Amino acid sequence: MSTTTTKTKSESSVEINKTSINISIDNSISAGATAGINANKDTGIEVGANIKTGTVASAGAGLDGKNIFIELGYSDTTEAHLTANAKAGTHWVGTSVGVDAYAKTGTELEAAARVGANGVNINAGVSTGSYVGVDTEGAVNIRGVAATGGAGVTVGDHFEVGGGAQATYEKGKIQVGVSGDVAALVGIEVDASVSIDTNQIQKDVINTEKVVEDVVNDIAKDVHKTEKKIENTAKKASKDIKKGLKKVF
Repeated sequence: MSTTTTKTKSESSVEINKTSINISIDNSISAGATAGINANKDTGIEVGANIKTGTVASAGAGLDGKNIFIELGYSDTTEAHLTANAKAGTHWVGTSVGVDAYAKTGTELEAAARVGANGVNINAGVSTGSYVGVDTEGAVNIRGVAATGGAGVTVGDHFEVGGGAQATYEKGKIQVGVSGDVAALVGIEVDASVSIDTNQIQKDVINTEKVVEDVVNDIAKDVHKTEKKIENTAKKASKDIKKGLKKVF
């Protein structure tokens, strides 16, 4: 499996509907390619390369169900990325790891906030300068409980600061996470989040209750059988005693 993409001209758009508005301007050119191999839906590897230069800006705000969101973004950069991703898993356990090595020069700004019935999620960041870096991320998912972790390092003549936090609950899933980065010549970034699928936990509890119920029923049957055996043994013993007494008298 492989793909290639190219973009050589400016693009802009305005999207307005009943609940949101989005504006974007893309005055950049880019090219990229990816190739991958999948052994099955849970196991595979993919590598990619892309380059982009130019200015991209966007803004959006609106309602998403019972949540309010605002998103802003701006970048005027030239950058190149080399990426590699791998995943492996079974029905019960899944793991994945990804690496992004890059070189970038320019300025970037982004901010996003989502507040509402499902919780709070806020992120913001700004960077400027020229630098190279490597980011890594790994994830493990075991029966409805998922944990992710990431780390990165950058080196160059640049300044960067940003961070975010979230605490959300939606469709039976709890997501809690933090992220942050501070960079001045040498930068470090660390992200971590935990997702708990209460739907799966509820299913497992129901299955466990069923197992316990079956065990209790089996024990009750065994107890009943034992009581029956004791009763039959007592009756037989009584008969034997009566026969013995008749022979004596």
